[in-house]
Amino acid sequence: MNFRLFLTALFATFIAAANAQDNVPALDAEVAPSSLYTGFEQLLDDDQTLVLEDLIDLDQNIRRVALYHNGDRLHRQIPKQVHLMIENKLMHRMMDSERFEVIQCLECRTTQVAMKADKLEISHPAEDNQSLRKLGKQVRADAFMFWNASVHENKFTINLRMVDARDNKLLWIKEYSKKTTLEQETEGFDSVTYEFTVGAWGISAERDNSVTNATEDVKGMTVFGIRRRETTSLDDSIEYTLALEYFKNFSNTDYFDVSGINLEGRIIADIPAMDSLLDTKVYMGIGQSFYNDTNSLVFRFGFEFPFFKDGFVDYGVVYMPEGDARWLDVADYERTGKFGGASYDLTLGLRF
Repeated sequence: MNFRLFLTALFATFIAAANAQDNVPALDAEVAPSSLYTGFEQLLDDDQTLVLEDLIDLDQNIRRVALYHNGDRLHRQIPKQVHLMIENKLMHRMMDSERFEVIQCLECRTTQVAMKADKLEISHPAEDNQSLRKLGKQVRADAFMFWNASVHENKFTINLRMVDARDNKLLWIKEYSKKTTLEQETEGFDSVTYEFTVGAWGISAERDNSVTNATEDVKGMTVFGIRRRETTSLDDSIEYTLALEYFKNFSNTDYFDVSGINLEGRIIADIPAMDSLLDTKVYMGIGQSFYNDTNSLVFRFGFEFPFFKDGFVDYGVVYMPEGDARWLDVADYERTGKFGGASYDLTLGLRF
């Protein structure tokens, strides 16, 4: 064996050993492993990543799915622990949907390194469509979910493709990406969205006629608001919102001019037991309202339901301690009257 062939064989042995141990080379200084882990974790924990609605149009016969990483396993830039985290979260997302049966495909992880005619050859279990169909029969998969991950300038991207194991037909393709900053990673917040809301409170107002002792009232306030919602990597089932809302009456305006703002903080928690029926969440909020020369606390409690892809509906109760408010001047009517109480809280929201 000449010296060149000896070096080539030595290099092949080194590569094979590296593949067996699943080691990876050092990353560029631009992206540290901890930052990679956090970035991809935030992307995969996002509510908009790999949701069931994305796959709803697939053939119902596609049940058994095997994950197949189609990146270069020898020279990828993603460390082993990050690679496993991504794969595990993808599996969990698919299993949680109860739409698919995920297969543990050990053959899909195999990469072979061989010396042929003084050349180093790296081969994967499915080098062509025919071998992919054969692999599908071998592991009894209806489809393969090909995936790869990449990061560039703090933008984390995961590409997914679902291919029919019988005829290699492309069934579905999607790219998910998220850009984060080191400040966000330090704070631990992995998702921030903004919402526009419009809703109704059933809170009533009343005022007395000083001459006839008759009472005028109005039941119902229209509420417009904007919210900032964020989740934390400490527990992605808990969300927090901070809202600024404007409420006003649009009925019986001859006697009432309710107009004010409400500053509210809210905690929203997922209810996993309801996920199989409807993605239901429970919320509890407390706010401070300012209206008609007075102010009051506002307490809210209820449930949140999805409404289309980026919409939601809140339905619950709102309570504002009853107090005296000043109304516009109307002949024979008291200048002040009662406003507040407990009633329904109905809100439609849209994320943007």
